[in-house]
Amino acid sequence: MRKVSLVFIVLGLSVFLLNVSAANEPPMDKKGKWGISLSASGLSNLGIGLYQGGIGVKHWFSNGFALRTILGIGARSNTLESINPGYTDEKTTQGSFSLNLGTVFHFLQDYKFSPYFYTGTNFTTTATTYYYSIQEQNPPPGRIEKRHISTNSFGMDAGIGLEYFFNKHFSLTGEYLLSLAFQTDKDKTTVVPGPGITQPAVRKISSTTFGAKTSSLILTVYF
Repeated sequence: MRKVSLVFIVLGLSVFLLNVSAANEPPMDKKGKWGISLSASGLSNLGIGLYQGGIGVKHWFSNGFALRTILGIGARSNTLESINPGYTDEKTTQGSFSLNLGTVFHFLQDYKFSPYFYTGTNFTTTATTYYYSIQEQNPPPGRIEKRHISTNSFGMDAGIGLEYFFNKHFSLTGEYLLSLAFQTDKDKTTVVPGPGITQPAVRKISSTTFGAKTSSLILTVYF
């Protein structure tokens, strides 16, 4: 708890000092402005979701309140070369699509460095396919050939961010979100066909999760 409090104190002092240093610059009038946002997000290195690139729209209803939507797309593929002659390589492919809609409440208005609180909803669909290493010629019937997992998720997000306005046309944002998600998975396994072999039934799993969702960098162009 002390560490968390120290982090917030340091962040608060940093924002205060940065805004003091820019105090001589004229305030920015953001009410009514529209922006196009480009985002890069994900925590794949922590095993939390895919990296995604995204594009979206932001509209300011006042100097402290904005509505934002971002469409995200992510993909990756990994291949592990087989060390056994005559066997296929192991491969994993993943793809994701997300739609996020939320509101942004800025604590400090008319400053270059502006911390904010974000709340919103999201829909995410993800597909992952695992291709297993099997014999290239005459693989034994019943051996697992591939596994496909499709996931649909609907959730609510909340988090904090800091937006820096370079000028009236450009800003850069750092953001971290937590999410409460309701998720449904479909798990399908495919085996090598053969006499008496029946393909496994598709398994459906429903779950509710709460925790870290993603961190993002967002570049916005205003007009």
